[in-house]
Amino acid sequence: MNETKLNITYYQFVTIIFGVQIGIGMLSLPRVLAEKSGTSGWISILFGGLIATLLSMLYIKLSQKVPHENFSALMTIYLGKLLGKLFLFLLLIFFIYAGYLVLMLSVLFAQSYLLQHTGAYVILFLFLIPTYQLITGGIPLIAKYIETIFPLMIFFLLMLFLTLKEPNFKNLSPIIKEGWLPIMKAVPTTTMSFLGMEIIFLIYPYLDKKEKAMNGVVIANAMSTFTYLFVVLISFVNASPYEMKNIFTPVIAMLSTIEFQFLERMDVILLSLLLMVISKTWVTYFWAGLNGFNEIFKIKKFPLFVLIIFSIIIIFTYQFIPTFKVIHLQLKILSYLGLIVILGLPLILWIGGIVNKDKFRVTTK
Repeated sequence: MNETKLNITYYQFVTIIFGVQIGIGMLSLPRVLAEKSGTSGWISILFGGLIATLLSMLYIKLSQKVPHENFSALMTIYLGKLLGKLFLFLLLIFFIYAGYLVLMLSVLFAQSYLLQHTGAYVILFLFLIPTYQLITGGIPLIAKYIETIFPLMIFFLLMLFLTLKEPNFKNLSPIIKEGWLPIMKAVPTTTMSFLGMEIIFLIYPYLDKKEKAMNGVVIANAMSTFTYLFVVLISFVNASPYEMKNIFTPVIAMLSTIEFQFLERMDVILLSLLLMVISKTWVTYFWAGLNGFNEIFKIKKFPLFVLIIFSIIIIFTYQFIPTFKVIHLQLKILSYLGLIVILGLPLILWIGGIVNKDKFRVTTK
């Protein structure tokens, strides 16, 4: 067993899960729910949060059987060497793909709202500099970064209160006005919003107090559920269902209405800070994918490997600059792939655990 010395605290464990779940999806979730189930869509968030919590608890149960092994070893123990490596390789591609899409959408937001005359590849290069430093610093550095910027999330929730200039609470009534069917149809969408819980498998071995892991995932998912619920409800009382369907990113639209007499262009400051909040998602996903390849292939010069991958991304972006439409389409595909991952991964591991039950002993230490 390869017990790591690079531990993370219980608080960092919670904030990493919460941090990865709350990202780009938060910006457009109110519009998506308005399209699918009207202003009663906030109820779907409660069901999605419950499903995410139960899945996260299952992830912990599966991880507790091999508590000190990294994700690569966990996959091979449960599924066998060949099948485990195959599924692991596909998952690592998924992580890198997810990190890339979140990063590129953030680049496009920065270009559209802040740096209109700057090339996307230049902004991408600037974003990748701190990303490289965090990834090569390992999970302890990433955990400290996410822990440090966690208060920004609370700050944004408080800022959303300031958008309630003329709230119309009638938009929320009547509750369940179109029945339960539209609400149930939106549950898969809200469950997709909790993508990031699969990171539990990768960070669990680093947790210093593993006996608290179960409580940690419950708290993290409760925090994510509250955040999504808060954002959606604020959005729905600020705009009618018809207006909400025509706003691409309701959260950014609301934040842009905040004004202070003593401060100009508050929206620029808020968006800059918001991009920092979103950065924890792409940083963690990139680390998950690239570090996984490091574990598989035993790369001797990991920083050089990360540098090569990032150089390829910059060159590709310089040659083929994506648009909002292209990234939005790919994010939609990613969401469905993610739903397959978060639902299918524990099922596959559970079956593999039954078949290979003699390979490990159950322990919660």
